[in-house]
Amino acid sequence: MAQTNTLTSSSSIRYLALLPPCIAQLLIALDYTIIYVALPNLAQQLTISISEMQWVVSLYGLSFAALLLMGTSLCDRLGARRVFSLGMMVFLLASILGGLASDGSLLLIARGGQGLAAAMLQPAVMALLAQRFHGKSYHQALAIWSAIGTLGLISGVMLGGVVTAISWRAIFFINLFPGLIALWLVHKYYQQQHPVRASQPVGIAALVGCTATGALVWAMMRYAETGAMDYLANQIATAMLILFILHERFAAHPILSHALRDIPDLQIGWLSSAFYMASVGSQFYAMTLLWQQTLQLDAMTTGLLFTPLALLIVVGNLIYSQLSKPFASGPLLMAGFAGASLGLKLLSVAPDDPLSLYFIAGIILSGIGHGIIFPAMFAVGLKKVPLQQQGRANALIITSQYISGALTLAIISLLIGVKPVMANWTEVFELLSALAFVGMLVALCADNK
Repeated sequence: MAQTNTLTSSSSIRYLALLPPCIAQLLIALDYTIIYVALPNLAQQLTISISEMQWVVSLYGLSFAALLLMGTSLCDRLGARRVFSLGMMVFLLASILGGLASDGSLLLIARGGQGLAAAMLQPAVMALLAQRFHGKSYHQALAIWSAIGTLGLISGVMLGGVVTAISWRAIFFINLFPGLIALWLVHKYYQQQHPVRASQPVGIAALVGCTATGALVWAMMRYAETGAMDYLANQIATAMLILFILHERFAAHPILSHALRDIPDLQIGWLSSAFYMASVGSQFYAMTLLWQQTLQLDAMTTGLLFTPLALLIVVGNLIYSQLSKPFASGPLLMAGFAGASLGLKLLSVAPDDPLSLYFIAGIILSGIGHGIIFPAMFAVGLKKVPLQQQGRANALIITSQYISGALTLAIISLLIGVKPVMANWTEVFELLSALAFVGMLVALCADNK
């Protein structure tokens, strides 16, 4: 089949060609957050402790982050369509395993498999968009892709409550139909292309860096459970961190090449991404445990309570899209973090009263701030990156995001302990507020030219 240029093809063909990468992006984002509302239910059925619950979320993010650059390398070697197909098949198989899991170990294996699949799908999605869309159509496709990614994150917590009311296993099985549709469409509208360049061997370093993070998360989880330090986990984390630093300092092909290190805004971008996930990005997880574990709300009610926050994130996206024309992305990123920090601080005043003015104002500010931060941090980070290095820079921003999320979830588990009281939740939201404030300070350093 001859592949037509989407600039001249009919609008129906353009939209159909967009479906495979957009469905994949939706599933990648959706499966990170849809698990939140289901956590208490599945933890009870599979006998998972509160401190271990964060692994159900973190393992997805850590495996995604650890293997993302490997996925990029694989995409270079095998071609985008083949890697997309392999990644989607792994994702669907892991989803089936998760839905059928009879204990916590099988569930964690399934979540790790989904993270591996996401690490293959993410670079393939970006490569497919670049292969199929050009010029103005490419920028339009990127805008739709970004909106779909945000929609996946926010719809996950909303959909999670409804689906969990049926069965927590259904949150895995709902991936099957759209995933199969994406597999069919990618073979219909995309050609397999031969790699145009050899990829650099950066995957092992990324794996070492994420192993260090995983060991640190493990140590925090053990401390939350037992109140004692796990020296083995700390030693592994320290050793892996030293290996990672030595690799970045002396290796011929470090993860962050010297050319990318000379782009200050990229550093602002990945740091902003880390503080985004450490603040408003972890807000959903904190509020899920607060509402279900401490306030004893059911999954359906929790999902409904998330609806205003999700809609406000969409509002924040729309505000950014309008203000990004007259204003630079740097000041918008700073404003987003400032609003998020104030909103999270207000949530800490009355975390147990969703109808209080403090709580309502906190939700409004944090939601809109969240919606502004997400597109702004990519705009800042990728603004001055050469086109041929955009893939690696994008992977770096996403990697820092998920590593930060895993660490933050571990810290939240440490703060709330086994039987959290309201004072613990005040500390959690104060911490998230402080991290958003640091994100604002990072954004101050962005080049606004």
